[in-house]
Amino acid sequence: MKLITQSRLHKSIPLGLIAILAGCGGDDGNSGNPGEPGGPPATEITALSIAVSDVAFDAGIATINYRITNEQDEPVVGIPSATYIAAQLLPMGYTNAGNASQWQYFTSESCSNVCDGEFIDHKNGQYSYTFSGAFDGMNDISFMSGATQRVVIKVGGDALPDGTALPITNQHHDWQDKGSEPAYTRNLIEMDTCNSCHNDLAFHGSKYNEVETCVTCHNLDKVSNPDNVFAPMVHGKHLVGFPASLANCQTCHAADETLTENMNWARVPTMEACGSCHTNIDFPAGQGHPTQQDNSNCVACHNSEWTMSAHSQADTDAVLGQFNVEIVSAVLTDTTVELAVRLSNPATNEVYTESADKLNFVNDLRIYANWGVSVDYTTRSARSIKLQDTAPISGSDGLYTYQISGLTVPSELTADKGTLAIQGKLCSDDDTLASCAETDNTTNLKSSHQFFSATALSDTGRRVVVTNETCGSCHGDQQLNYHGSRNDLEGQCQVCHNRNMQAEASADNPAASTADYKHLVHTLHAGSRESYPDINYPGNIGNCAQCHTEDDAGVLTAALPLDSAVQPLAFDDGSFTSPTAAICSACHTSDTSMSHMAQQGAVFKGTEADASAGTESCATCHGQGATYDVLAVHPIK
Repeated sequence: MKLITQSRLHKSIPLGLIAILAGCGGDDGNSGNPGEPGGPPATEITALSIAVSDVAFDAGIATINYRITNEQDEPVVGIPSATYIAAQLLPMGYTNAGNASQWQYFTSESCSNVCDGEFIDHKNGQYSYTFSGAFDGMNDISFMSGATQRVVIKVGGDALPDGTALPITNQHHDWQDKGSEPAYTRNLIEMDTCNSCHNDLAFHGSKYNEVETCVTCHNLDKVSNPDNVFAPMVHGKHLVGFPASLANCQTCHAADETLTENMNWARVPTMEACGSCHTNIDFPAGQGHPTQQDNSNCVACHNSEWTMSAHSQADTDAVLGQFNVEIVSAVLTDTTVELAVRLSNPATNEVYTESADKLNFVNDLRIYANWGVSVDYTTRSARSIKLQDTAPISGSDGLYTYQISGLTVPSELTADKGTLAIQGKLCSDDDTLASCAETDNTTNLKSSHQFFSATALSDTGRRVVVTNETCGSCHGDQQLNYHGSRNDLEGQCQVCHNRNMQAEASADNPAASTADYKHLVHTLHAGSRESYPDINYPGNIGNCAQCHTEDDAGVLTAALPLDSAVQPLAFDDGSFTSPTAAICSACHTSDTSMSHMAQQGAVFKGTEADASAGTESCATCHGQGATYDVLAVHPIK
């Protein structure tokens, strides 16, 4: 092993001493190597960028020349350690007809106090690393001249000599040994797609956080267990607890023309990839599929068009595109809301002239109503009607009037607003609406909600805290169905799951015992509800921005102070906990945390009057811009 060196003339100086000599803020007066940028080194670092300038070969041994800068493009000097992983790509079909392209692992070499190869810090942000030997023969892999080669550089997780912390950074570089850019490489997934659910996904002690890094090692030439090859491994891990439809491959394989193997999941079907989801199939044994020993004939039946069709939502989208429910008007009289409904076919721009109870393809169509958006609703159970079972009270030619009675409208809230929520199921045959008497196939409507005042529909109503889009980043937009066909997570759930739900006074974590929407969702995702023990939230539970949206002022809705509509948490013994304490104590459950909240005016299991008195002073320290702003102390991305 060779010591990490500053230059080829000082091969015996350890890296630690060189870093001390270089220093984060030091300057030896030199402008850097000829042709290389110099300038003052970075003094503040929140992000690192690695740019490979070239890869040189000498007797088959590769030298990687690269530059490291901070977020201001200032050179970072004195990097104390690094890891280098090398692999090459076998093209699609190279190993056998029908086989996907695959990476072959050469080696992983590291530098800290000593180095497997030869490391040079040029003291101006430029670095060089020469591998310990020629790739040819490493890991019993023959080097293929002209093939696409990859090196991954990993730095960070430690600090510069002056204590400046270095964020973990992975950077891959693909090239050909002829010194040219590769004509072809294998990139199927963007890390941003993974992180739409997982936040900052990283493995092996958080050292590796890029898909391109993972595949250089998780291939047949590195792992001993075939199940740990990247594609089967990832597919297998997502089979349990995946929050969206497994049939939609593009949840992860998002269409992206910048990816070299965009749509590879549909174009190149293989036993390895397909079998890792379709686990009931044994291809060689002919179980669940005609006998198949290799991938050479897969595409004969499973061409890209067929595969995309089988794994798409096209039929569902086509069915939903033929039916729309529109609430045209709403008026509240005493405790009854009278509403007019229009049903139409957006695909043809035609209005269905008959009411819902006369349309044979309507399996279920309901409208719910609750009042009091400013207090998170006045009753626990919203009132509802089933349009498929209810004759309208009036109307004709596509516009029909219904009534929903029994709303709770206290005299002091007559100037408030209410919410109407729509849900339903349609009968269909493939991509066409069909008579429910002739098919058992049903498609859930995309549920929706509409606010209304005593005199008219309204564009504004209950505060927006989460949206179907933020929930949909993991679950798919309105794809998560509860109670049959309720999937409007933004506005429908709260109509029933509201502050009138009660927590168990004897529960260790009261928030995990109530179905009040805000507490239900927080504790579900935290995995603290006994009835849902298998939920494994894929992101950082402290990253409020994963689910919360921003308000009109651009402030995340997790910020303090809470909206005035947030009510105390109700208990089944008649006691109440003040609003902010109820929210925060769902996660911060220790006696110390709750004691701190009580010292700042929080009320735990007191009277409703005390819990509603507004004595909490949490926002003084934890409000926007305060010393311990909740938006700053949580790991929000």
